[in-house]
Amino acid sequence: MNIKHIIAAVALMAMPHYAAAQQKDTTIVVGNRQIVVSGTDANTTVTVYGKDQKEMKKVSETRFVDGQDIEQVYVTSPFIPSSLGKKKGRIVNNYPWLYFGYNLLGSSAMSLSSGDNLPTRDAKSWEWGITLTSVGFRVHQNLALTSSLSVGQVFNHLKGNTVLATSDGKTSFATRPDDENVEKSYLMYDFVRLPVMLEWQKRLGLNAFVAVGPSLELRWHERSRYVVNGDKRTSASDINLNPVGLSLDLRAGYGAIVVYTRTALTPLLKTANAPKCYPVSIGMGIRF
Repeated sequence: MNIKHIIAAVALMAMPHYAAAQQKDTTIVVGNRQIVVSGTDANTTVTVYGKDQKEMKKVSETRFVDGQDIEQVYVTSPFIPSSLGKKKGRIVNNYPWLYFGYNLLGSSAMSLSSGDNLPTRDAKSWEWGITLTSVGFRVHQNLALTSSLSVGQVFNHLKGNTVLATSDGKTSFATRPDDENVEKSYLMYDFVRLPVMLEWQKRLGLNAFVAVGPSLELRWHERSRYVVNGDKRTSASDINLNPVGLSLDLRAGYGAIVVYTRTALTPLLKTANAPKCYPVSIGMGIRF
């Protein structure tokens, strides 16, 4: 039985004692350690003292308050603060298991306007993703630092007979002949996203949460395609895609429903050889 099990057992045994005599402490000796139990009607404190050479020093202290336990661990290193506190409680990583949304191309960072230089069809442009794993650490009470790993795809559709093509290392928008009758034109790429977010979460019947933070996006397998009479053609397999992007993410939700928005802080394409554009995402997801 480890020391945490002993502390919990001692706290349970001592509770009836406090009901009768709240002013007295209970001291129990276990090996070379002393366990002191004290408390009031509101809380119970269990303190563990360990022998350090000739004197007893406080090793840890646990307080049981409102059904939760708050533990402090005491260390003697001059390079570490004298107490490191952590409030135990279940951290819920509120990332959607599956998400789907619009993926627009803005002419500048944090902009929804594509301008005249980006012939995009925003209503037809979209993304999907799956969260593979997530992790969270409590920062303070209802605040947590969370991160996740997700994978997915983006499809940005273009207007009319416009395609994205690359020639001599330069990527630009080009217009196909009218007699080709382009049915649809789009650029697509795969991604891995790694956000690091500060999240506020609270139980309000179900779990409510709001989170904000930066997100790293790794991109690959890009291609520009268009369809003529049902025949899918590739206009470019190299569109001067930036393989790494940085975004600012905002996520909120209640229960199983998550809504999110993401705005790129860095351009999607290499601007020295391609048009300047910044992805902006707005979507919804489901978590379990």
